[in-house]
Amino acid sequence: MKIHIQIHNVQHIKELKFSADLSDSKLICIVGKNGVGKTTLIRSIKNIQSTDTFQKTASPYIFNENSQISYSIDEEVYDFTYNSKLRMIDSKAIVPKHIKDNIFVELPMPHGNRFTHFQKLGDVDAELRKSIPLKDYSEPHELISFLASIYGHSKFSQLKEVTIKGKKYYFVLKENDFYIREDYLSSGEYFVINLYKMIQSKCKCIVIDEIDISLDSSAQVNLVNELRRLCQQYEISIIFTTHSLALMKTLESEELHYMEADNNVISLTNKSYHYVKSVLFGFHGWDKYILTEDKVLEQYLLYILPSQDITPYKYKVIYVGGGTQVVSLMERNSDNNFLATESNVICVLDGDQRNERYCRHNDKVLFIPFESIEKDLYQLYCEGDTRIPKVEIEERCVAKDKKLFELLTYVKRTSQFTTEILMPESEVFDYLRSKKTEQVATLTTQLLTFLES
Repeated sequence: MKIHIQIHNVQHIKELKFSADLSDSKLICIVGKNGVGKTTLIRSIKNIQSTDTFQKTASPYIFNENSQISYSIDEEVYDFTYNSKLRMIDSKAIVPKHIKDNIFVELPMPHGNRFTHFQKLGDVDAELRKSIPLKDYSEPHELISFLASIYGHSKFSQLKEVTIKGKKYYFVLKENDFYIREDYLSSGEYFVINLYKMIQSKCKCIVIDEIDISLDSSAQVNLVNELRRLCQQYEISIIFTTHSLALMKTLESEELHYMEADNNVISLTNKSYHYVKSVLFGFHGWDKYILTEDKVLEQYLLYILPSQDITPYKYKVIYVGGGTQVVSLMERNSDNNFLATESNVICVLDGDQRNERYCRHNDKVLFIPFESIEKDLYQLYCEGDTRIPKVEIEERCVAKDKKLFELLTYVKRTSQFTTEILMPESEVFDYLRSKKTEQVATLTTQLLTFLES
């Protein structure tokens, strides 16, 4: 199922577009500053499932006569336009039941199910109580394992499953037939159990606003790892928002998407963790910032730069992601100064980015004198330079240069008690410097000039 949503003139949002191919079975995390439009997007998705979502959860004053939300679902179009009588958006089109049944949305406080669950199971409590002495229940082994992986303890080892009126309910069995219903667990635990229920139902799209609410940092991280696995197992997609850095850090690069506004036009683009961390939270206590592409390049710059103790300013090297993201982050800082003033932030990129259009004629973008650390090392390796230890690289390996660097610099266990690094990073950097001494000296001088200005 493919979904495309266009929001026009709702609250402060002039335009927002969102697309997702739910057949990809993946996690989609949406992050952004408060008030940018994340919850409005989530409500819009919920509106597919329940067309009175905005009436129940939002003020009518967010709409005007030009407000519209359009949905394209598997090439069928459903338009919701402003209804002056209702003072809300409305549609004459009927969204088919099979589409509604394939979407589940958990809204934030106070509208989400996890915050309104108390005594919801009261109507079936008598039936549940009867099942206990009759042992008319089963053990949900997968759910028990799921909860144990998230919370890291055996609290749910006595969790039981009972089916009442065709629906599954859960309770923790205690001594003397005492029990704790699922709705009397913590809001976080109840939320996780109901999330599992939705996954079991094979609902194609699960959407959760503020997934980190009611979960501690450890549970957040563990939950994401489990959800990634279950997305593949049950062929579902899970879309969620968060403000948790701990959670964002566990995401894979293609899973993290940053929402931002430009004159009330909202964009949603795939960004790296370090990019998002810089924009949302900034880094405080540093005078100068050097933005770069990846961990290897960060370590190289720290290798050629002097100790912080002998520079007049404290500096921070931050690896952000691809070259375009590095330069984009620097340019955004020029407008907003969330890192530091414009003059105190520069970029250093791999040499293979030198001719890219996005960094031409920009004196705040510097380049190392190598295509990249890994590429130059691999080229010298292929030329048979004997200073580089021989390793085995599979022929089918796509990024042989990165694999070579990894095999040389990562710890390799040689016995139960000893470890070996074939060529430490510092040796690699020193070796490459010997090949281009003058060029490395020039770069170092440029960096020192920046740090001392």
